[in-house]
Amino acid sequence: QVLDLLDLSECSDSVLEIVSRYLQNECRERRRLALRGLVVLIKDPSMARRIGVLSQRLVDVLADADGEVVRMSLSVFMNVLQYKDIFISTTTAPKLAEALLLLFDHDNSHVQLLSIQLFEKVMDFVVDEGKKPLKQIVSQSLLPLFLHCHEE
Repeated sequence: QVLDLLDLSECSDSVLEIVSRYLQNECRERRRLALRGLVVLIKDPSMARRIGVLSQRLVDVLADADGEVVRMSLSVFMNVLQYKDIFISTTTAPKLAEALLLLFDHDNSHVQLLSIQLFEKVMDFVVDEGKKPLKQIVSQSLLPLFLHCHEE
């Protein structure tokens, strides 16, 4: 609710700095709070571009044991990637793809679905220089994707 009242043109850097710290915090509730904030902030296209700088922090959150935290992180990534002019860096893309590959077998079916959809988006949006490191990850993903599709 507070984020809706803020003038983000003046304080967006401060907000993103706080969110970044909360994403790294050991306290699960602080990580959830940061992700809820990002879900609100992402609705503003200018903030979505700025949130892209938190990609590595969001990749780290994907390893969290809390399925809700993982789901929110995936949602933030999905929303960031809906903007055509935002690219994932060549260093983050392979790490994100590897993290997503591990989520294909997650206990939560919603996390599974989001991770598969995001994996597809990453393959579509990655910058040209990042495609070579992703080649092996894509090859590793084919069998799990095939099995998941035939599971249903």
